[in-house]
Amino acid sequence: MKYRDVEFTIGQGPRTATWKWSASLRGIEIRGQAATKAEAVSEAERSIDRALVLNNLKLIKPVSDNQTLLGLA
Repeated sequence: MKYRDVEFTIGQGPRTATWKWSASLRGIEIRGQAATKAEAVSEAERSIDRALVLNNLKLIKPVSDNQTLLGLA
């Protein structure tokens, strides 16, 4: 499956009451499990959203006071 251009997989665990999901984002593996397939998809999508937000926040450079005063920001 694909969500926000990130591939993720959903599969039933060894016990029928467990659904597992996993995704890889920039070389980092994220995974989890849920009671139903719908919950697994939802959790995977939320985790992908969180990972994307965290990666974007790390890329933002802080603006210095000098850049703000000079109108460069």
